[in-house]
Amino acid sequence: MPESVVVLFGGKSCENEVSVITGTMAANILRGRYEVFPVYIAQSGAMFTGEELFSPAAFRGADPAKKFRPAVFADGALCALHGRRLRTLCRPACALNCCHGMGGEDGAVSGLLDLNGIPNASPDLAGSALFMDKALTKLFAKALGIRTAPYFRLGEAEYKKRGAFALKCAERLGYPVIVKPNRLGSSIGVTVAHTRAELALALECAFAYDTAAIAEQYLPDRREINCAAYRVGGEIVVSPCEEPKTRNAFLTFKDKYFDGGKEEHGDFPADLPQEISEKVRAYTKLLYRRAALRGIVRADFLLSGGEVYFNEMNTVPGSLGWYFFCERLRDFPQVLAAVLEQGIQDAQRRNSKRLLKNSGILTALEGTGAKRR
Repeated sequence: MPESVVVLFGGKSCENEVSVITGTMAANILRGRYEVFPVYIAQSGAMFTGEELFSPAAFRGADPAKKFRPAVFADGALCALHGRRLRTLCRPACALNCCHGMGGEDGAVSGLLDLNGIPNASPDLAGSALFMDKALTKLFAKALGIRTAPYFRLGEAEYKKRGAFALKCAERLGYPVIVKPNRLGSSIGVTVAHTRAELALALECAFAYDTAAIAEQYLPDRREINCAAYRVGGEIVVSPCEEPKTRNAFLTFKDKYFDGGKEEHGDFPADLPQEISEKVRAYTKLLYRRAALRGIVRADFLLSGGEVYFNEMNTVPGSLGWYFFCERLRDFPQVLAAVLEQGIQDAQRRNSKRLLKNSGILTALEGTGAKRR
């Protein structure tokens, strides 16, 4: 009997639909090798499972609650609701997180799996939360000596109180300025501003999606360079560099998902001097190692004036970045199997550590009441 694997996708995110594409792809290519249970997280936060979730077409139209079987995780098991009763479907050997954006890629799914004692083949809570926050990401990179574009973080509440001052601070970066929601992906809510009026409008756009935004210096003649990595045993496998192409000021949502995706519109490997390519790959490996990541991630960089700038880390890259490691999609199951096995091994190491279950504190308090220290 093959081991049971749960593939989670969807999420309480603007990227829910994109995640369905990633999740159904992963679920289908793992079938046969494992007993796969797809779990869809709706934008409401409700979870569903069932055989029909293997098809992206099932997600068109009606409310998921009217089409799919409700599911929950309880005591290390995936359960489905049948009437008023829960039925255990499996006790997963491992889970794969394919949720993009907030409510999934930010550590929420990792926390859910940890609480249920389910091994996780994707980055854990700490690494996921760190790289979901663009401002924290830059601080982390700076601590490692990796250059990032100059930036300024603005909170929505602070901006409403001191808007004019905040605009002046952001303007010190020099125009043009690129403005982004602080915790969002897929280029949603991203705007390039060339004037104060455009900057104010760009911030309002970012605040429509998040409670914080960052304004970055828009680097001149910039090139976007990406690199992916995953870990097997003690070795971090790093891909060649990729250069996605766009006619826009930055890689837009349309570029990524409506025009064939980056794997079809870019140079792979990227046409770069060897020194630059090796620097990008070394930075990717350093970030992966020092953040103690797991699973497949994609590091995004900017190249400007001969300098390499770290932009952001995607801990759940679109389509899991399969094209970084395989010429054909049919070869990708072998990579995913290695990633899942790594998740299982990491969980076994964690579970071998001691857990202080009963120190006797509550027994000592019995009959005496709590005492102030």
